[in-house]
Amino acid sequence: MKNIFKIVALLLIIVSFSSCLKDNSVKLDPDKGVNVIEFSNPSDIVASGTPHPLYSFSYAATSTPSIPITISYSGPQATAPQDIIVKFAVGDVSNINEYNTATSNSFVLLNPAGYTLPVTEVVIKAGTSKATFNVMLKPSAFDFSKSEVLPLTIKSVSFGTISGNFNTILLSVSAKNKYDGTYSVTGTMVDIINPALTHINDALGSDGPVHYQLRTVSATKCAVYDADVFGGFYALISNGGALSNYGGFSAIFEFDPATDKVIGVTNRAGQPNPANTRGGRLDPSGANARVSATVFNVKYNLTQPSVVPAAPNVRTTFDEVWTRIGDR
Repeated sequence: MKNIFKIVALLLIIVSFSSCLKDNSVKLDPDKGVNVIEFSNPSDIVASGTPHPLYSFSYAATSTPSIPITISYSGPQATAPQDIIVKFAVGDVSNINEYNTATSNSFVLLNPAGYTLPVTEVVIKAGTSKATFNVMLKPSAFDFSKSEVLPLTIKSVSFGTISGNFNTILLSVSAKNKYDGTYSVTGTMVDIINPALTHINDALGSDGPVHYQLRTVSATKCAVYDADVFGGFYALISNGGALSNYGGFSAIFEFDPATDKVIGVTNRAGQPNPANTRGGRLDPSGANARVSATVFNVKYNLTQPSVVPAAPNVRTTFDEVWTRIGDR
């Protein structure tokens, strides 16, 4: 009986293995594939498994950049057997809504004033595999307060099959103010409620100082983004030497464009956050000044009336030096 079971098991393994080989041979045999016309990746895809691929681009508000977009004849055939006329257009807002629903985002359609599409047709020449056009952008017309996206979709081709996966792409575009960038941050932090909570650099030790990004919110405001530890809009702290952060609090700095110094601090999670009453405040006792073209000082507070009822409700004081080390 045991021998019969062994024989049956062996037969099942052989059948299963043969089936896998057959499946893989179909997938790996280029002669059994079909070429498709599709958008090539203009940069890295932000997230996989989404209804449409999305790519992210950021530009200085004063620039006039362009994004080269390539349409490709992709598949087992190296080149197109004949001229292929490809017609494309700005996609529909439904393309963005599909992405938002799948990813819990809130992207909106880019305002027409923010871009120019010089052509809506390209030709993939016989004997080649690609054709490229440019999307001209006007970052000065972008809405700083919104996450704007330009969808592009292939409408028709004179020959061949339109791709089912890369027939529509989403270009996420944003403008950056002059304060936007990556900074090395040093300084101190004092929490009067819990003295064990200190500046994040105390936990980072030799891996410090911490690097924060300032991400554009408006022409004069930037949100503090942690690109160093957890990845997100956090106010990082050391909790007895362990990496941590203040829940429901991350700073937005407001700058004076005439002096480039910080003139206001608020909480990105709400001013105050309705869940824990935490807010942001510029500490008037600080210098809060531009030291050089790449360095500024800022002293600011985390306020929390539910914990510190006496005005001005200051729980934590940050006194920091921010040194720009490059673009983000």
